[in-house]
Amino acid sequence: MNNFLKRLITCLILAPITLYVVYEGKLTLLLFIILICIIASFELTTIILEKNKNFKFLSIICSAMLPIAAFYDVSIFFNLASFYISIWIIRFLYKKIMFTNFWSSYFFVIIYSSIGISFSIIIRNLENGFYLLLIPIILSSVNDITAYVIGKNFGNKKAFPTVSPNKTFEGSFAGVIGTIVVSYFLFKYLNLDIGISKSITVGLIVAVMGILGDLLESVIKRKSGIKDSGSILPGHGGILDRIDSLILILPIFYLIIILFDVNS
Repeated sequence: MNNFLKRLITCLILAPITLYVVYEGKLTLLLFIILICIIASFELTTIILEKNKNFKFLSIICSAMLPIAAFYDVSIFFNLASFYISIWIIRFLYKKIMFTNFWSSYFFVIIYSSIGISFSIIIRNLENGFYLLLIPIILSSVNDITAYVIGKNFGNKKAFPTVSPNKTFEGSFAGVIGTIVVSYFLFKYLNLDIGISKSITVGLIVAVMGILGDLLESVIKRKSGIKDSGSILPGHGGILDRIDSLILILPIFYLIIILFDVNS
């Protein structure tokens, strides 16, 4: 079975599960996100340089605390997230973490595996949260699928050869254009019409954030000397390989909701 067919089958299985979880929201979504955070943090702790079993267990527990905080009290979530980020930055300043190995820290495990994806809970708890959460998920998928299909069949020029050699300029460009087009029609179809300029801007921002999120994980994997973060999802790799785009997209999309008054 070729890789494309594996990816397709995995997507066909994940799509209805994701739709159901997003539709149900509340405790169902919380448990789903906790599971994702635990698996993602476990994947990341296996590739950091200095391994410690106690810290590994603690980082997984701390990762699970973030979606719980997001579910019960947004202010607690932001305070907890700020605390983790502050400690990570302080360790940088005191050179406990080198810039060349920025990912090799248990605090980074918590930050990377949980903060971004926890915004799915915050977004879902807003008014019209079901639709608002569907939008970044759909747009992220459109960006990924379009870039993969076009890049695989028509891509010639490498976009990021030193970081992600499989990404092509043609695929990335097609992903951005596809995301912008779908963004416009999606907002209109869901009766969240924010105007052409804003819907196009959202599509552009989501596409760019998706590319950056994917590149960030590519940097981490390249520095770690691995191809995939795991093997739990056939054709995709690990959980981190599937959510890498959403890690950056979701918090940015939450800001978009506030700035563009999408929720009104």
